[in-house]
Formats: sequence, C-alpha cells, structure tokens
Amino acid sequence: MFAPFLPLYLKQLGVTDPKAQSTWSGVLYGITFLFSALLAPYWGAISDKYGRKALILRTTFGISVVALLMSFVTNVYQLLILRILHGICGAMTPALTALVSQGLPEDKTGQGLGTMQVAIIAGNILGPFIGGLLFDWIGYRDVLAIVFMLTLLAGMLTLFFIHEPQRDQEKPRSTVISNIKLVVFTPNLRMAAIALFVTQFALFVVQPILPLFIAALHGEGNSATMIGLIFSVTGFSALLFTPYWGRTSDKKGYQKTLSVSLLFSGLTFFPHAFVTSVYQLLPLRAVVGFFMAGIIPATQALIVKNTSDVQRGGVLGITYSVTLCGMALGPLLGGVVGAFFGYRFAMALTSILLIIIWYSFRNFNRAVASPG
Repeated sequence: MFAPFLPLYLKQLGVTDPKAQSTWSGVLYGITFLFSALLAPYWGAISDKYGRKALILRTTFGISVVALLMSFVTNVYQLLILRILHGICGAMTPALTALVSQGLPEDKTGQGLGTMQVAIIAGNILGPFIGGLLFDWIGYRDVLAIVFMLTLLAGMLTLFFIHEPQRDQEKPRSTVISNIKLVVFTPNLRMAAIALFVTQFALFVVQPILPLFIAALHGEGNSATMIGLIFSVTGFSALLFTPYWGRTSDKKGYQKTLSVSLLFSGLTFFPHAFVTSVYQLLPLRAVVGFFMAGIIPATQALIVKNTSDVQRGGVLGITYSVTLCGMALGPLLGGVVGAFFGYRFAMALTSILLIIIWYSFRNFNRAVASPG
C-alpha cells in the first residue's frame, strides 16, 4: 500500500528537486532490502532451530510498529532510519516458505509454492491499487496508519491460526556457516542464488523510477491512482498465471520453466523504453507479470528439492539474502541511472540484464546435462 508511493511522499517531506527525488527514492527502496539481506541468513538459521512461526510473528508485529512511526516523520532522514528498521524486522519469506514446504507432496512442490506465491501476489495487487486511491483521497500519513492496523491483524491471525508441526529436537540443526557452504558448493543451489540476485537486481532497477516515469507520462492529475493501477496490472497478471507456471514446472522441470520466464521477461521489458503514454505501458506491464510469475516458484522449488528439511529455513535464508541484495542494489543503481541518463535508459538496462542471466542459466543447464 505504501512502497510504490515513497517518491510522492518525498515531496511532502521537502524533497522537491527531480534529481534528488530520484536518488532518494533509490536509497529508501534499497536500504530496507539491504538490511533484510544482511540478517536473512541469521533469521533463517534461527527459524530452523526455534521454529518458523516465531519468525513470522516477529516480522508482522515489527513492521506494524514501523509503519505507525513512519506516519509521523517530518523529514527524509527520519524516514531513512525507519526504512532501516523495516529491513531489520523483515526477512519473513524464508520461514514462511520452509513452513509451507514441510507439508507438500514431492510431485506438487512447484504447485504448492506457486499457490503460496499467489497469496503474496494478491497482496501486491490490492496494496498498490487501494494505496493509490487512498493516497489521492486521504494522504500518505493516513495510508501508513491503515498499514499499521493491517499488519497488526496479520500478526494476530498468525498467532491464533497458523499451527507449526512438532519439530524433532533430536535432529542436528544448521548454522549460518554450514548453510553458506551448502549453497556455494551445490551447483544447482549456487546457480539458483545467482539467478535470483541478477533477476531481482534487474527488476528493481526500475522500481524507484517507475512511479516517476508513470507520473511524467500521465501528468499531475490523479497520478497516484494511475501508479497504483499500473503496479496492480502487473500483479494481477502474475496472480492469474502463477498456478499455471507452478504446474508447468512440476511437469516440465524447474530449470526449463525458469529459463523461459527469464528470457521472455527480458524481451518484454525492452519496449518499455519506447512508450509514449501510460496506456501503452499498461499491456506491457501485464505481459511482464505473466512471465515474471514463473521465476520465483520455479527457483524456490529448485532450492527446496536440493535441501533437507533441517537446513531448509537456513538455506532459504541465504538465497533470500542474495535476492534482497539484488533488490537493494537495483534501486540504488536505478535511482542514479534515472537521474543522470533518464527513465527510458533504465528500462532498456533491465531488459539487457535479464537476457544476460537467461543466457548464463541456459549455458549452465547445458553444462550440467553434458558434463563431458
């Protein structure tokens, strides 16, 4: 509900120069992911040892407090501190994925994780859309107060309605170091981690400047509503087709699904650089959502298949940390690129990066299939 509109909130905090807005947008987007990335391996190992539900509770209640405090900031530096705290409270996804994967049949791993991804995407659809409407109607500070109440509700639902299976205390538990070694020395896990980093880096290059690009195309009137709509179109497309990609990955292989998704995501981003109106951008964002929907379920299933249950939370924490590094560094680059080279150049750069990782991943699969 609030992340896509951070660039617009900056105006209310006194940041009015366009270059400063672009740069600060990149910093505020990236810093949260950076701190989550630093702590994700630790939180993943902790979840393997003490339980995944506890990690989910820490995140939901922590973010609710941060959102409430963000509604009272008076300058960009206070907002920066709270975005850092948001990152420290984050990294729930590894614990959630590990918890869900415990009960999945072997032949439905991709489908099951795809279903979980549908729930996440549904929130990503409704959030920007409703957030955009509310931003134009009641203002950013009141939107953050609503975020506080909703994340508090999420924590209460977790507390009373999510039940974690009894853990075998006799099994040895992983450490951060052992998890890192497993990812580094297991070829499939290592390639999955690289693919996650480059993919998220590429996709998040455009994240901080996309709202500014939309506003420039659309004009000043109700720009937040249009930003929310375009972000939601991408999510809605991904929501519709994530189950399809989950089933496809179970039948045709996780590597093949990931390869196709990467290639066509990259090809679809290139026309973004040439649009002249938001109405041209809308169908392109829908197509991007379709192909992006295949990336995360296929990669997560690949990781789960190559990891034992006692290390799953920790390994997912490592790969999630790598993902967040991409999500942290991408906006930082995007903000600078948008400020000095223009928004359209950033769109083309995203396309090039996705095609590069597709090419690398394809060659890796060929090498694994034919090691001689």
